Amino acid sequence: MTLTACGEKTEENFSNTESVIQESSPVQQEMDYLVLVNRTQKLPDGYENIIELTEDTNFFGDRFRIEKQTYEHFKALREKMLMQEIQIEVNRAYLTADEQTALIEQYTKEHDDDYAYGYLGDPYYSEYQTGLGIDLALYFAGEKIRTNEELMTMTGVFQEIHEILADYGFILRYPEEKVKETDFLYQPWHIRYVGEEAAKEIYQQNLILEEYKIVG
Repeated sequence: MTLTACGEKTEENFSNTESVIQESSPVQQEMDYLVLVNRTQKLPDGYENIIELTEDTNFFGDRFRIEKQTYEHFKALREKMLMQEIQIEVNRAYLTADEQTALIEQYTKEHDDDYAYGYLGDPYYSEYQTGLGIDLALYFAGEKIRTNEELMTMTGVFQEIHEILADYGFILRYPEEKVKETDFLYQPWHIRYVGEEAAKEIYQQNLILEEYKIVG
């Protein structure tokens, strides 16, 4: 399986025209924190004119962008995890279509097409463009951990994180037991903001967002 590249590969910086337009545009309608984007469900037209992004720097010194309310809830989650001596940081959040294309190319080059397909969606069919999804990085036992392969070994740490996600409005977007339904590989590091009420219902009923949207 392969992913479709969209647009030219660009440097990952925050001075491009697309970013300026998104961040300077006023919020004209209410955010839909339950917006569904997946392999077959495209990002709604005009969504990126609605989203209000904020910027920050992670502990690797990398700049990232993320939806404003999502980040406020993430910071509360991070404080809670620090009390448990686990530091979580944003490794990746909002990406433009061009940035996603570059990431697909990187994954394909470093691994292969199937690897890239398993972890990433096409531009405009990807959670990254919602600004509501977060790839976590960890600082644990004196080490910074950010690659998929490193993160996959942190089973106990992620179990602690997953148990309290719903209290802060987050869900595990691609659970291990729902790979067939999501068509994405298990990603213990990828969380998604949906709001506390929805997050608790999804967690308690062992649903994914696609299922919640149907039963809800």
